Amino acid sequence: MEKVFKIKRFAYYLLTIFILFNCAVSPPPPIPEPVPKVVLSTVAISPKPPKSIMIQSIEYDRSSMIIQWSASKDYDFEKYILLSTKDESKIVDTLSIIKDVNDTLFVLEHFDPTIIKWFWIVIENKSGLRTEGERSTYVLETIPPNKTTILPIEFDDQLKIRWIRNHDHDFHSYEIYQSLVPEMNNRVKLKTLESKNDTLFVLPMDNIYFYQIGIKDHWGLQSYSNVIKGDYIVKIWNKEYSILSTKEIDLSSMKLSGEMPNELGLLANLEILMLQNNFLEGTFPKSFWNLKKLRLLNLSNNHLTGSISDQINELVSLEELWLSRNQFSGNLPYQIYLLSNLTHLNISENYIKGNLDESISRLSKLEYLNLWDNELSGSIPPDIGSLSKLEFLSLSGNRLVGEIPHELGNAKRLQSIALFENDLSGMIPVSLTELPRLKYLGLFDNKFQGNISNNLLNTLDLSYFRLNKNRFNTINQDSMCTSGYDWRNFIFYDVSNNLFENPSICLQTDDILKIQSSVLKK
Repeated sequence: MEKVFKIKRFAYYLLTIFILFNCAVSPPPPIPEPVPKVVLSTVAISPKPPKSIMIQSIEYDRSSMIIQWSASKDYDFEKYILLSTKDESKIVDTLSIIKDVNDTLFVLEHFDPTIIKWFWIVIENKSGLRTEGERSTYVLETIPPNKTTILPIEFDDQLKIRWIRNHDHDFHSYEIYQSLVPEMNNRVKLKTLESKNDTLFVLPMDNIYFYQIGIKDHWGLQSYSNVIKGDYIVKIWNKEYSILSTKEIDLSSMKLSGEMPNELGLLANLEILMLQNNFLEGTFPKSFWNLKKLRLLNLSNNHLTGSISDQINELVSLEELWLSRNQFSGNLPYQIYLLSNLTHLNISENYIKGNLDESISRLSKLEYLNLWDNELSGSIPPDIGSLSKLEFLSLSGNRLVGEIPHELGNAKRLQSIALFENDLSGMIPVSLTELPRLKYLGLFDNKFQGNISNNLLNTLDLSYFRLNKNRFNTINQDSMCTSGYDWRNFIFYDVSNNLFENPSICLQTDDILKIQSSVLKK
């Protein structure tokens, strides 16, 4: 037993030595770090959906819709979803998804304001729960836009309508209306303007009526301005005239001087203008051709100069044109033959040159034609005989050549023919003896020749007969020299200074005094 104990003792001894040896050779093992405590945390899932959001306002500006809502105050906010439909149906359009909690405004472009739309906000939290916000219906506006005011009409060469600018946010357009009566019955829309700042409309001066401005918003609602008359008072030669109501001006023999004022052209309704027997100078003012309703224009016996404007045909209503005893020069404009309503044309005692155009036949209503004492040349156009209403014809005191066209006898209403003091030649056409109303025949101081027929002398109403200073070589006055001939029809008779071979004794002197004394003896 003791031996065994000794052996065990020795073994323990060896083991202790081994352990001590190993500890001396290798380093001690590391001390293990303490194990940390595990902390477990749980993200709580919200058991409730987010709070409902209110749409604060829906505004419309021109073609866009502005939608604004309250910001979410939920800590777990995730996003806004903006929805829309055309009605309350469940079929919706997603307009926008917004993830910024502070972004609470959305602009819907190209919105049609005539269509009612429904809008609402859906809010979603981080748990995926959603809440449908308060719905809002954008109802069509029922209040019309603010009215505007038309300012006083302005005039220069044109009529200008101005009005006060509209400030409504839903402005759509201005509409300019025109009517013949202040009640605006049967009004006509002249123009649509789609800019707030466009507050001027210009018209020609011949469109002076009553006017009104309509303002339309994007809902189609309208309001209308005051009605204003396109009238204005202008001062001409220190007298006041209404543009709208002035139809006649007679300032003849008033010692007027200087040029004709441009303001005359503003009187768009003027029908009669009489300025004869004054001291007016210059020519037609530029505005003159605005007088579309002018029927009678008399500027005779003034000091007007220059050519007759080729714009003369713009006086489309002109019936009588009196320009005699002035200093007009140049050619007779072709446009004068386009005045289809002309009945009286007098441009005598001026310096008009050129030829008479065959277009004179266009003046089918002409009753009176006086071109005496000018510088016209060429021949008398045969077309003048087509003027079936012509009663008075004077082409005297010019430089006309050639013969009297026989077509002149077609103008059966002729009462007076004055062709004296020209270079006309040939024989008197027989057709003149067929003019039943002829009273005056003045052919003196020309180069006519041949026979003066009895038929001409016996024309029923002939009372003024002057063929002196020509080259006639034959006249049969025997019947006129008889005691039975009635001279009482004649006021003037003269065939002197011709080339008669056998003149009658009783009329060889051709003196009006002898004719009158002969009448007295009877």
